[in-house]
Amino acid sequence: MAADRNRSLTSASSADGIKRSLVLPGGGMRLSYQAGAMLAMQEAGISFQHMDATSGGSLNLSMLLSGLSPLQMCQRWRSLNMADSIAFLPLENYLDIAELEASGSGDGFVESVYPHLGIDCQRIRQFDDIPCTYNVLDFGEKQVRVLSNHEMDEQLLLAGMSLPGVFPPLRRDGDILLDTGFLQDANVAAAVRQGAEEIWLIWGLGNSPEYRGGALRLYVQMLEMAANGALNRDMQWIDEINQGIAHGYSPYGQQRAIRVHVIKPFYPLPLDPDLYLGKVDHATLVEMGYADAKQYLQRRDEFGADLRSNVTAMKVLRPGVRFQEQLAGNLSLDGDAAAVELNLTVHVEDLDQFCADAIPQARVTGRLTSAALGGEMLVAHGVFQLLRDSDAGAQRRLVYELQLEDGEHRLQLFAQRILHDDAGFDMWSDISRLQMELFSLDGQSRQSLAKGELQQGLKTFGKVLTSVRATGGGGVVDDALQVARFGRFLMGEIYDSYHS
Repeated sequence: MAADRNRSLTSASSADGIKRSLVLPGGGMRLSYQAGAMLAMQEAGISFQHMDATSGGSLNLSMLLSGLSPLQMCQRWRSLNMADSIAFLPLENYLDIAELEASGSGDGFVESVYPHLGIDCQRIRQFDDIPCTYNVLDFGEKQVRVLSNHEMDEQLLLAGMSLPGVFPPLRRDGDILLDTGFLQDANVAAAVRQGAEEIWLIWGLGNSPEYRGGALRLYVQMLEMAANGALNRDMQWIDEINQGIAHGYSPYGQQRAIRVHVIKPFYPLPLDPDLYLGKVDHATLVEMGYADAKQYLQRRDEFGADLRSNVTAMKVLRPGVRFQEQLAGNLSLDGDAAAVELNLTVHVEDLDQFCADAIPQARVTGRLTSAALGGEMLVAHGVFQLLRDSDAGAQRRLVYELQLEDGEHRLQLFAQRILHDDAGFDMWSDISRLQMELFSLDGQSRQSLAKGELQQGLKTFGKVLTSVRATGGGGVVDDALQVARFGRFLMGEIYDSYHS
């Protein structure tokens, strides 16, 4: 069942004659999310004739130009040790607070992060398949400077990610170069000037109507205001250009109205400190990006975003929790044992709603790995449900329904834990067994492909419990209360199923 995931994301021309540009904005180290979205786009057969990157998005563009496929990018992000990105300035810098320019050094990126992510600046400079551009802020001119990939080196790449107060600026040839985040975070204008008729934007910064306090949040919200405000102005500018194109005036050579497709999370992504503190990991962000892109690709309007709207608007982040399941075992596939590994993340994005619903449900992202099934398939759409069966007394079922894809094949996975079934009252036996069946969705009808049980040992189940993390909370106390509330709710359901 192995699918070809070596399709290029770049081509000199598209099959339908539409010139497309991929724009990769910033968003800190959370932009492993972009890599997952790029994998979904590659599987959909989308290719680009221009690419542009800003801030953290430059890491993903650089990986691609260094020769990595989107699948390899996802794998590299998953295994990145966040501690490797941390490097400090010389001690004397911290002693002179009045002149301190930054909280840390970019040496960790140059010496550790770049090599781990496979970034090779020599290969980046040599890449000549399509035009590719990067962005830095010229502090003296207070303008964005657009650089070709042929100009890039390690220090210029770092300068484009050097936010004020985070890394020192790059001083070169009398210029001071920084991250462009406080002017703009996505250079869609560069794509328009390249003649793009369709722009694909993978957005990672937050855009919630909620205004929150706290030093870190206030700093991030300033970035978000600048970035989203600049993007909205650019959308209005594109709308004006489209009005000109409709009347036969095309200043940048477009033959049709410019359309903009925006892939974004439904809720703001976790901030970088959550990555450093282990509250979220890159594997989860990769899988969220993949699922969000798959859903957008499935439902997208061919005309793209409404250019007069707030195109990156997101929902308010409510108090919730996130937890992970990691299971391994064998399923029966054509009479043979097929080793399967399942890594899932359950996102309870509104804990109040989850606890109040008659059928509590939450979003699921993740991946299934099995050599017998062709390698790795990611969850394009997934739901976790707690079902209370009215015709079976107090029986509860913890159910996963997942659609898995790899670009050429689609599988449906149905898995459940049945609590307090007719076989007896062994609670641990029920909780530790995940009954699974895989169905192929490649044909006109659903076909059973494999079935069996994955057993969960006490140690593995303990990892599930310790993986529960609060999301959208207001601090340590709020986080602890959210986790405790979720635990009480779930354990209460399990208790009721065995003691009714």
